[in-house]
Amino acid sequence: MRKYFFLLLFITSASHAQDINSDYKTYRESLLNDYQGFRKSILEDYANFLDGVWKEFLVFRGVKRDETPKPVIVPKVEEVPVSPTPVVVPEPIVIPNEEPITPVPKEPTEPIAPIKPTIAPKLKFTFYGVEVNAVKLTTHNVSSMEPCSISATWKKYQKGDTKDVLNSLKLISSSLGLNEWFTFELIRSYTDTLLKSDSSSDRIVLQHFLLTHMGYDVRIARTNSQLLLLVPFIQKIYERSYLDIEGSKYYVFRDNIAPVSESSMRIYTCELPDNAYKGRFIDLVYADQNLKLNKGTDKTRTLSDGRLHITGTVNSGMMEMLRHYPQMDVLYYAKSQVTPPFYRNILEQLRSQISGMSKKQAANALLHFVQYAFDYATDGSQHGYEKPYFIEENFYYPKNDCEDRSVFYAFLVHNLLGLDVHLVQYPGHECTAVCFNDSSIYGDAYTYDGKTYIICDPTFIGSSIGQCMPTYVNVKPIVEQWY
Repeated sequence: MRKYFFLLLFITSASHAQDINSDYKTYRESLLNDYQGFRKSILEDYANFLDGVWKEFLVFRGVKRDETPKPVIVPKVEEVPVSPTPVVVPEPIVIPNEEPITPVPKEPTEPIAPIKPTIAPKLKFTFYGVEVNAVKLTTHNVSSMEPCSISATWKKYQKGDTKDVLNSLKLISSSLGLNEWFTFELIRSYTDTLLKSDSSSDRIVLQHFLLTHMGYDVRIARTNSQLLLLVPFIQKIYERSYLDIEGSKYYVFRDNIAPVSESSMRIYTCELPDNAYKGRFIDLVYADQNLKLNKGTDKTRTLSDGRLHITGTVNSGMMEMLRHYPQMDVLYYAKSQVTPPFYRNILEQLRSQISGMSKKQAANALLHFVQYAFDYATDGSQHGYEKPYFIEENFYYPKNDCEDRSVFYAFLVHNLLGLDVHLVQYPGHECTAVCFNDSSIYGDAYTYDGKTYIICDPTFIGSSIGQCMPTYVNVKPIVEQWY
Protein backbone atom coordinates (compact mmCIF):
# COMPACT_ATOMS: atom_id res chain seq x y z
CA MET A 1 0.00 0.00 0.00
CA ARG A 2 2.90 2.38 0.77
CA LYS A 3 4.28 1.72 -2.72
CA TYR A 4 0.93 2.86 -4.16
CA PHE A 5 1.13 6.20 -2.38
CA PHE A 6 4.75 6.77 -3.46
CA LEU A 7 3.77 5.94 -7.03
CA LEU A 8 0.78 8.32 -6.85
CA LEU A 9 3.00 11.08 -5.47
CA PHE A 10 5.57 10.47 -8.20
CA ILE A 11 2.96 10.59 -10.96
CA THR A 12 1.40 13.74 -9.51
CA SER A 13 4.78 15.50 -9.22
CA ALA A 14 5.80 14.45 -12.72
CA SER A 15 2.57 15.84 -14.18
CA HIS A 16 3.39 19.35 -12.98
CA ALA A 17 6.63 19.23 -14.95
CA GLN A 18 4.91 18.33 -18.20
CA ASP A 19 4.50 20.94 -20.85
CA ILE A 20 1.17 22.78 -20.65
CA ASN A 21 0.27 21.51 -24.09
CA SER A 22 0.66 17.84 -23.12
CA ASP A 23 -2.29 15.53 -23.04
CA TYR A 24 -3.37 16.48 -19.51
CA LYS A 25 -6.94 15.29 -20.02
CA THR A 26 -5.80 11.71 -20.63
CA TYR A 27 -3.52 11.87 -17.62
CA ARG A 28 -6.25 13.26 -15.35
CA GLU A 29 -8.77 10.62 -16.41
CA SER A 30 -6.17 7.91 -15.75
CA LEU A 31 -5.40 9.33 -12.30
CA LEU A 32 -9.08 9.64 -11.45
CA ASN A 33 -9.76 6.07 -12.54
CA ASP A 34 -6.80 4.82 -10.47
CA TYR A 35 -8.04 6.75 -7.44
CA GLN A 36 -11.59 5.52 -7.85
CA GLY A 37 -10.36 1.94 -8.16
CA PHE A 38 -8.25 2.30 -5.02
CA ARG A 39 -11.06 3.95 -3.06
CA LYS A 40 -13.51 1.29 -4.28
CA SER A 41 -11.24 -1.53 -3.08
CA ILE A 42 -11.04 0.00 0.39
CA LEU A 43 -14.83 0.28 0.59
CA GLU A 44 -15.28 -3.26 -0.70
CA ASP A 45 -13.00 -4.52 2.08
CA TYR A 46 -14.76 -2.40 4.69
CA ALA A 47 -17.30 -5.13 5.43
CA ASN A 48 -14.45 -7.45 6.35
CA PHE A 49 -12.98 -4.81 8.68
CA LEU A 50 -16.39 -4.43 10.31
CA ASP A 51 -16.46 -8.16 10.92
CA GLY A 52 -12.94 -8.11 12.35
CA VAL A 53 -11.43 -6.85 15.60
CA TRP A 54 -13.19 -4.01 17.40
CA LYS A 55 -10.91 -2.11 19.75
CA GLU A 56 -11.97 -0.28 22.92
CA PHE A 57 -11.18 3.44 23.09
CA LEU A 58 -11.16 5.93 25.92
CA VAL A 59 -13.81 8.64 25.60
CA PHE A 60 -12.65 12.19 26.29
CA ARG A 61 -15.12 14.73 27.56
CA GLY A 62 -15.66 17.71 25.27
CA VAL A 63 -13.61 20.73 26.29
CA LYS A 64 -14.57 24.38 26.61
CA ARG A 65 -12.68 26.85 24.49
CA ASP A 66 -12.27 29.30 27.37
CA GLU A 67 -13.22 28.57 30.97
CA THR A 68 -12.90 32.22 32.07
CA PRO A 69 -16.26 34.00 32.36
CA LYS A 70 -16.79 36.94 30.03
CA PRO A 71 -17.58 40.35 31.53
CA VAL A 72 -21.31 40.89 32.04
CA ILE A 73 -20.92 44.64 31.49
CA VAL A 74 -18.20 45.94 29.18
CA PRO A 75 -15.98 48.83 30.33
CA LYS A 76 -16.01 52.28 28.77
CA VAL A 77 -12.98 54.48 28.28
CA GLU A 78 -14.38 57.36 30.33
CA GLU A 79 -14.88 54.99 33.27
CA VAL A 80 -11.42 53.40 33.09
CA PRO A 81 -8.15 55.34 33.38
CA VAL A 82 -6.03 54.71 30.30
CA SER A 83 -2.28 55.22 30.37
CA PRO A 84 -1.21 58.05 28.03
CA THR A 85 2.04 56.17 27.36
CA PRO A 86 1.79 53.25 24.90
CA VAL A 87 2.39 49.87 26.50
CA VAL A 88 4.45 47.06 25.06
CA VAL A 89 2.11 44.10 25.29
CA PRO A 90 3.83 40.84 26.35
CA GLU A 91 5.07 38.67 23.50
CA PRO A 92 2.06 36.67 22.30
CA ILE A 93 1.51 32.93 22.06
CA VAL A 94 0.76 32.22 18.40
CA ILE A 95 -1.63 29.42 17.43
CA PRO A 96 -1.19 27.95 13.92
CA ASN A 97 -4.06 28.45 11.49
CA GLU A 98 -4.94 24.78 11.20
CA GLU A 99 -5.18 21.87 13.59
CA PRO A 100 -2.41 19.40 12.70
CA ILE A 101 -4.04 16.32 11.22
CA THR A 102 -2.83 13.15 9.59
CA PRO A 103 -1.86 14.05 5.99
CA VAL A 104 -4.02 12.43 3.33
CA PRO A 105 -3.73 12.53 -0.47
CA LYS A 106 -5.87 15.21 -2.08
CA GLU A 107 -8.95 13.72 -3.63
CA PRO A 108 -9.33 14.40 -7.37
CA THR A 109 -12.37 16.48 -8.18
CA GLU A 110 -15.07 14.43 -9.81
CA PRO A 111 -18.04 16.10 -11.50
CA ILE A 112 -21.45 15.11 -10.19
CA ALA A 113 -22.88 12.67 -12.70
CA PRO A 114 -26.37 13.53 -13.96
CA ILE A 115 -29.05 11.13 -12.80
CA LYS A 116 -30.42 9.12 -15.69
CA PRO A 117 -34.20 8.92 -16.15
CA THR A 118 -35.37 6.13 -13.93
CA ILE A 119 -38.52 4.64 -12.51
CA ALA A 120 -36.83 4.35 -9.13
CA PRO A 121 -39.08 5.76 -6.41
CA LYS A 122 -38.28 9.15 -4.92
CA LEU A 123 -38.06 10.03 -1.27
CA LYS A 124 -39.42 13.42 -0.28
CA PHE A 125 -37.98 14.79 2.93
CA THR A 126 -37.65 18.13 4.64
CA PHE A 127 -34.27 19.69 5.27
CA TYR A 128 -34.45 22.79 7.46
CA GLY A 129 -37.94 23.52 6.17
CA VAL A 130 -37.21 22.95 2.48
CA GLU A 131 -38.78 19.95 0.75
CA VAL A 132 -36.27 18.05 -1.36
CA ASN A 133 -36.36 14.85 -3.44
CA ALA A 134 -33.74 12.14 -3.51
CA VAL A 135 -33.67 8.66 -4.99
CA LYS A 136 -35.18 6.22 -2.51
CA LEU A 137 -32.82 3.49 -1.40
CA THR A 138 -33.87 -0.09 -0.72
CA THR A 139 -33.05 -0.50 2.96
CA HIS A 140 -31.86 -3.40 5.08
CA ASN A 141 -32.25 -4.00 8.79
CA VAL A 142 -29.51 -4.81 11.26
CA SER A 143 -30.34 -7.90 13.30
CA SER A 144 -28.12 -6.83 16.22
CA MET A 145 -25.25 -4.55 17.20
CA GLU A 146 -22.76 -7.36 16.80
CA PRO A 147 -19.95 -6.80 14.26
CA CYS A 148 -21.07 -9.75 12.13
CA SER A 149 -24.56 -8.27 11.76
CA ILE A 150 -23.24 -4.81 10.87
CA SER A 151 -20.90 -6.37 8.32
CA ALA A 152 -23.71 -8.44 6.80
CA THR A 153 -25.90 -5.35 6.39
CA TRP A 154 -23.03 -3.43 4.82
CA LYS A 155 -22.60 -6.23 2.25
CA LYS A 156 -26.30 -6.05 1.37
CA TYR A 157 -26.01 -2.32 0.69
CA GLN A 158 -22.89 -2.92 -1.39
CA LYS A 159 -24.79 -5.33 -3.64
CA GLY A 160 -27.45 -2.70 -4.32
CA ASP A 161 -27.14 0.22 -6.72
CA THR A 162 -26.42 3.23 -4.53
CA LYS A 163 -24.85 5.37 -7.25
CA ASP A 164 -28.04 7.25 -8.14
CA VAL A 165 -28.85 7.73 -4.44
CA LEU A 166 -25.45 9.30 -3.78
CA ASN A 167 -25.62 11.46 -6.89
CA SER A 168 -29.09 12.72 -5.97
CA LEU A 169 -27.83 13.72 -2.51
CA LYS A 170 -24.78 15.43 -4.06
CA LEU A 171 -27.03 17.36 -6.42
CA ILE A 172 -29.22 18.54 -3.54
CA SER A 173 -26.14 19.62 -1.62
CA SER A 174 -24.75 21.51 -4.61
CA SER A 175 -28.05 23.20 -5.51
CA LEU A 176 -28.53 24.44 -1.93
CA GLY A 177 -24.93 25.63 -1.58
CA LEU A 178 -24.24 23.33 1.36
CA ASN A 179 -20.75 22.99 2.81
CA GLU A 180 -19.42 19.72 4.20
CA TRP A 181 -21.07 20.12 7.61
CA PHE A 182 -24.52 20.67 6.14
CA THR A 183 -23.95 17.85 3.64
CA PHE A 184 -23.31 15.62 6.66
CA GLU A 185 -26.59 16.85 8.16
CA LEU A 186 -28.39 16.34 4.83
CA ILE A 187 -27.40 12.67 4.71
CA ARG A 188 -28.52 12.16 8.31
CA SER A 189 -31.84 13.86 7.54
CA TYR A 190 -32.32 11.60 4.51
CA THR A 191 -31.74 8.41 6.52
CA ASP A 192 -33.86 9.68 9.44
CA THR A 193 -36.80 10.04 7.03
CA LEU A 194 -36.15 6.80 5.17
CA LEU A 195 -35.82 4.74 8.37
CA LYS A 196 -38.00 6.80 10.68
CA SER A 197 -39.87 3.76 12.02
CA ASP A 198 -36.84 1.49 12.20
CA SER A 199 -34.20 1.13 14.90
CA SER A 200 -31.45 3.62 15.67
CA SER A 201 -28.94 0.93 14.64
CA ASP A 202 -30.51 0.78 11.17
CA ARG A 203 -30.14 4.53 10.77
CA ILE A 204 -26.55 4.67 12.03
CA VAL A 205 -25.41 1.80 9.79
CA LEU A 206 -26.91 3.43 6.70
CA GLN A 207 -25.50 6.85 7.60
CA HIS A 208 -22.08 5.29 7.98
CA PHE A 209 -22.39 3.52 4.63
CA LEU A 210 -23.48 6.65 2.74
CA LEU A 211 -20.97 8.99 4.39
CA THR A 212 -18.01 6.73 3.68
CA HIS A 213 -19.16 6.38 0.07
CA MET A 214 -19.36 10.17 -0.11
CA GLY A 215 -15.64 10.13 0.66
CA TYR A 216 -15.60 10.94 4.40
CA ASP A 217 -13.55 9.12 7.02
CA VAL A 218 -16.55 8.50 9.27
CA ARG A 219 -16.32 5.47 11.58
CA ILE A 220 -19.04 3.41 13.20
CA ALA A 221 -18.78 2.51 16.88
CA ARG A 222 -20.80 0.78 19.57
CA THR A 223 -21.40 0.92 23.26
CA ASN A 224 -23.34 -1.61 25.28
CA SER A 225 -26.56 0.26 24.40
CA GLN A 226 -26.29 1.86 20.97
CA LEU A 227 -24.39 2.37 17.74
CA LEU A 228 -22.64 5.70 17.18
CA LEU A 229 -20.93 7.68 14.46
CA LEU A 230 -17.36 8.88 14.98
CA VAL A 231 -16.71 11.96 12.86
CA PRO A 232 -13.35 13.72 12.30
CA PHE A 233 -13.08 17.43 11.46
CA ILE A 234 -10.19 19.47 10.13
CA GLN A 235 -10.92 21.99 12.89
CA LYS A 236 -11.09 21.30 16.61
CA ILE A 237 -14.66 21.50 17.92
CA TYR A 238 -15.67 22.18 21.49
CA GLU A 239 -18.07 20.74 24.06
CA ARG A 240 -18.51 17.40 22.29
CA SER A 241 -17.04 14.08 23.45
CA TYR A 242 -14.39 12.49 21.26
CA LEU A 243 -12.02 9.57 20.81
CA ASP A 244 -8.35 9.78 19.92
CA ILE A 245 -7.70 7.44 16.99
CA GLU A 246 -4.26 7.42 15.37
CA GLY A 247 -3.58 10.88 16.82
CA SER A 248 -6.77 12.48 15.44
CA LYS A 249 -9.98 13.42 17.22
CA TYR A 250 -13.15 11.56 16.19
CA TYR A 251 -16.24 13.21 17.69
CA VAL A 252 -19.19 11.22 18.98
CA PHE A 253 -22.59 11.60 17.27
CA ARG A 254 -25.63 9.69 18.49
CA ASP A 255 -28.80 8.83 16.63
CA ASN A 256 -30.98 11.93 16.08
CA ILE A 257 -34.34 10.27 16.73
CA ALA A 258 -33.72 7.94 19.68
CA PRO A 259 -30.39 8.74 21.33
CA VAL A 260 -29.50 6.83 24.49
CA SER A 261 -28.00 8.82 27.34
CA GLU A 262 -25.15 6.98 29.03
CA SER A 263 -23.27 8.30 32.04
CA SER A 264 -20.28 6.10 31.34
CA MET A 265 -19.47 4.78 27.89
CA ARG A 266 -17.12 2.07 26.76
CA ILE A 267 -16.78 2.68 23.02
CA TYR A 268 -15.56 0.11 20.51
CA THR A 269 -14.80 0.57 16.82
CA CYS A 270 -13.28 -1.66 14.18
CA GLU A 271 -9.63 -1.41 13.34
CA LEU A 272 -8.68 -0.23 9.84
CA PRO A 273 -5.30 -0.63 8.11
CA ASP A 274 -2.83 2.03 9.24
CA ASN A 275 -1.56 2.81 5.74
CA ALA A 276 -4.94 2.93 4.00
CA TYR A 277 -6.56 6.16 2.86
CA LYS A 278 -9.85 6.08 4.74
CA GLY A 279 -11.43 9.28 3.44
CA ARG A 280 -11.30 12.99 4.19
CA PHE A 281 -12.06 14.93 7.35
CA ILE A 282 -15.06 17.29 7.34
CA ASP A 283 -14.12 20.94 6.81
CA LEU A 284 -16.22 23.34 8.89
CA VAL A 285 -15.03 26.53 7.22
CA TYR A 286 -17.78 27.92 4.98
CA ALA A 287 -15.93 28.78 1.77
CA ASP A 288 -16.51 28.31 -1.96
CA GLN A 289 -20.26 27.96 -1.46
CA ASN A 290 -23.21 30.31 -1.26
CA LEU A 291 -25.88 28.97 1.10
CA LYS A 292 -29.19 29.23 -0.77
CA LEU A 293 -31.54 27.59 1.69
CA ASN A 294 -33.92 30.39 2.63
CA LYS A 295 -37.02 28.84 4.16
CA GLY A 296 -38.18 31.54 6.52
CA THR A 297 -38.88 35.24 6.84
CA ASP A 298 -36.38 37.90 5.90
CA LYS A 299 -35.18 40.28 8.59
CA THR A 300 -33.65 43.62 7.62
CA ARG A 301 -31.55 45.48 10.16
CA THR A 302 -29.74 48.81 9.99
CA LEU A 303 -26.66 49.28 12.16
CA SER A 304 -25.31 52.71 12.97
CA ASP A 305 -23.09 54.56 15.42
CA GLY A 306 -24.46 57.93 14.28
CA ARG A 307 -21.71 58.37 11.67
CA LEU A 308 -21.43 55.16 9.69
CA HIS A 309 -24.38 52.96 8.87
CA ILE A 310 -25.10 49.73 7.01
CA THR A 311 -28.22 47.73 6.24
CA GLY A 312 -28.33 43.97 5.85
CA THR A 313 -31.06 41.39 5.26
CA VAL A 314 -30.85 37.84 6.59
CA ASN A 315 -33.25 34.91 6.49
CA SER A 316 -34.63 33.29 9.65
CA GLY A 317 -34.41 29.82 8.08
CA MET A 318 -30.73 30.29 7.42
CA MET A 319 -30.21 31.57 10.96
CA GLU A 320 -31.81 28.40 12.29
CA MET A 321 -29.30 26.38 10.30
CA LEU A 322 -26.40 28.30 11.82
CA ARG A 323 -27.82 28.34 15.35
CA HIS A 324 -26.39 24.98 16.40
CA TYR A 325 -23.33 24.94 14.17
CA PRO A 326 -20.48 23.07 15.89
CA GLN A 327 -18.46 25.43 18.05
CA MET A 328 -14.97 25.95 16.65
CA ASP A 329 -12.13 28.42 17.17
CA VAL A 330 -12.99 32.02 16.40
CA LEU A 331 -10.64 32.36 13.42
CA TYR A 332 -12.70 29.80 11.46
CA TYR A 333 -15.81 31.97 11.75
CA ALA A 334 -13.62 34.78 10.48
CA LYS A 335 -12.46 32.67 7.54
CA SER A 336 -16.01 31.73 6.56
CA GLN A 337 -18.40 33.47 4.19
CA VAL A 338 -21.79 31.78 4.27
CA THR A 339 -23.41 34.06 1.68
CA PRO A 340 -20.70 35.95 -0.28
CA PRO A 341 -23.14 38.48 -1.86
CA PHE A 342 -24.10 39.61 1.66
CA TYR A 343 -20.45 40.31 2.49
CA ARG A 344 -19.85 42.21 -0.74
CA ASN A 345 -22.91 44.36 -0.10
CA ILE A 346 -21.71 45.31 3.39
CA LEU A 347 -18.29 46.30 2.09
CA GLU A 348 -19.75 48.38 -0.74
CA GLN A 349 -21.96 50.32 1.66
CA LEU A 350 -19.04 51.22 3.92
CA ARG A 351 -16.46 51.81 1.22
CA SER A 352 -18.15 54.98 0.02
CA GLN A 353 -18.60 56.26 3.59
CA ILE A 354 -14.91 56.06 4.48
CA SER A 355 -13.71 57.33 1.11
CA GLY A 356 -11.11 60.07 1.57
CA MET A 357 -10.12 59.03 5.10
CA SER A 358 -6.58 58.05 5.97
CA LYS A 359 -6.08 54.45 7.12
CA LYS A 360 -5.80 55.64 10.71
CA GLN A 361 -9.00 57.68 10.47
CA ALA A 362 -10.86 54.86 8.74
CA ALA A 363 -9.66 52.23 11.23
CA ASN A 364 -10.83 54.43 14.11
CA ALA A 365 -14.16 55.15 12.41
CA LEU A 366 -14.79 51.43 11.85
CA LEU A 367 -13.72 50.65 15.43
CA HIS A 368 -16.18 53.12 16.90
CA PHE A 369 -18.89 51.88 14.54
CA VAL A 370 -18.55 48.31 15.78
CA GLN A 371 -18.37 49.47 19.41
CA TYR A 372 -21.58 51.50 19.30
CA ALA A 373 -23.72 49.83 16.60
CA PHE A 374 -24.44 46.79 18.80
CA ASP A 375 -25.78 46.13 22.27
CA TYR A 376 -23.63 43.79 24.34
CA ALA A 377 -24.60 40.47 25.93
CA THR A 378 -22.71 37.30 26.75
CA ASP A 379 -23.68 34.17 24.86
CA GLY A 380 -24.76 32.54 28.11
CA SER A 381 -27.29 35.25 28.91
CA GLN A 382 -28.63 35.50 25.34
CA HIS A 383 -28.47 31.89 24.11
CA GLY A 384 -27.79 29.73 27.14
CA TYR A 385 -24.62 28.32 25.56
CA GLU A 386 -21.46 29.55 23.84
CA LYS A 387 -22.41 30.81 20.37
CA PRO A 388 -19.79 32.58 18.25
CA TYR A 389 -21.40 34.28 15.25
CA PHE A 390 -20.88 34.09 11.56
CA ILE A 391 -21.02 37.71 10.38
CA GLU A 392 -24.59 37.34 9.07
CA GLU A 393 -25.83 36.48 12.56
CA ASN A 394 -24.94 39.96 13.85
CA PHE A 395 -27.85 41.22 11.75
CA TYR A 396 -30.32 38.77 13.27
CA TYR A 397 -29.71 38.63 17.00
CA PRO A 398 -30.29 41.79 19.05
CA LYS A 399 -26.93 41.62 20.88
CA ASN A 400 -23.44 40.21 20.47
CA ASP A 401 -20.23 39.84 22.45
CA CYS A 402 -16.49 40.36 22.11
CA GLU A 403 -15.57 37.60 19.66
CA ASP A 404 -18.45 38.51 17.32
CA ARG A 405 -17.35 42.15 17.25
CA SER A 406 -13.72 41.18 16.75
CA VAL A 407 -14.50 38.94 13.76
CA PHE A 408 -16.65 41.69 12.23
CA TYR A 409 -14.07 44.44 12.79
CA ALA A 410 -11.19 42.31 11.47
CA PHE A 411 -13.21 41.51 8.35
CA LEU A 412 -13.94 45.19 7.71
CA VAL A 413 -10.40 46.46 8.32
CA HIS A 414 -8.73 43.82 6.19
CA ASN A 415 -11.14 44.04 3.26
CA LEU A 416 -11.67 47.81 3.24
CA LEU A 417 -8.16 48.97 4.21
CA GLY A 418 -6.03 46.04 3.06
CA LEU A 419 -4.33 45.67 6.46
CA ASP A 420 -3.13 42.52 8.22
CA VAL A 421 -5.23 41.69 11.28
CA HIS A 422 -4.85 39.24 14.16
CA LEU A 423 -7.62 37.90 16.33
CA VAL A 424 -6.35 38.16 19.89
CA GLN A 425 -7.60 36.03 22.77
CA TYR A 426 -7.31 36.96 26.44
CA PRO A 427 -8.86 34.99 29.31
CA GLY A 428 -12.60 35.63 28.93
CA HIS A 429 -12.11 38.22 26.19
CA GLU A 430 -11.38 38.64 22.47
CA CYS A 431 -10.11 41.65 20.54
CA THR A 432 -7.99 42.38 17.46
CA ALA A 433 -4.55 43.74 16.59
CA VAL A 434 -3.84 45.57 13.33
CA CYS A 435 -0.55 45.97 11.47
CA PHE A 436 -0.53 49.51 10.00
CA ASN A 437 3.08 49.49 8.74
CA ASP A 438 3.22 53.17 9.68
CA SER A 439 5.56 54.38 12.44
CA SER A 440 3.41 57.49 12.98
CA ILE A 441 0.58 55.25 14.21
CA TYR A 442 1.31 53.91 17.66
CA GLY A 443 -0.32 52.65 20.84
CA ASP A 444 -0.47 49.50 22.98
CA ALA A 445 1.09 46.88 20.74
CA TYR A 446 3.15 43.72 20.34
CA THR A 447 5.65 42.56 17.74
CA TYR A 448 5.20 39.43 15.66
CA ASP A 449 7.35 38.26 12.76
CA GLY A 450 9.12 41.61 12.72
CA LYS A 451 5.89 43.61 12.41
CA THR A 452 4.10 45.77 14.96
CA TYR A 453 0.47 44.87 15.68
CA ILE A 454 -1.52 47.57 17.46
CA ILE A 455 -4.36 46.54 19.77
CA CYS A 456 -7.83 47.56 18.55
CA ASP A 457 -10.65 46.51 20.87
CA PRO A 458 -14.23 46.62 19.50
CA THR A 459 -15.64 45.89 22.98
CA PHE A 460 -13.68 48.54 24.94
CA ILE A 461 -16.34 51.17 24.40
CA GLY A 462 -15.00 54.55 23.37
CA SER A 463 -11.43 53.34 22.91
CA SER A 464 -9.40 54.22 19.84
CA ILE A 465 -6.78 52.18 18.03
CA GLY A 466 -3.87 51.41 20.34
CA GLN A 467 -5.90 51.29 23.56
CA CYS A 468 -5.92 47.93 25.33
CA MET A 469 -8.29 47.25 28.22
CA PRO A 470 -6.23 47.95 31.39
CA THR A 471 -7.22 44.51 32.71
CA TYR A 472 -5.25 42.83 29.93
CA VAL A 473 -2.31 45.19 29.35
CA ASN A 474 0.16 42.93 31.16
CA VAL A 475 -1.46 39.63 30.16
CA LYS A 476 0.25 37.47 27.53
CA PRO A 477 -2.21 37.31 24.60
CA ILE A 478 -2.94 34.30 22.43
CA VAL A 479 -2.86 35.23 18.76
CA GLU A 480 -5.24 33.33 16.50
CA GLN A 481 -3.75 34.30 13.17
CA TRP A 482 -6.12 35.26 10.46
CA TYR A 483 -5.42 37.92 7.83
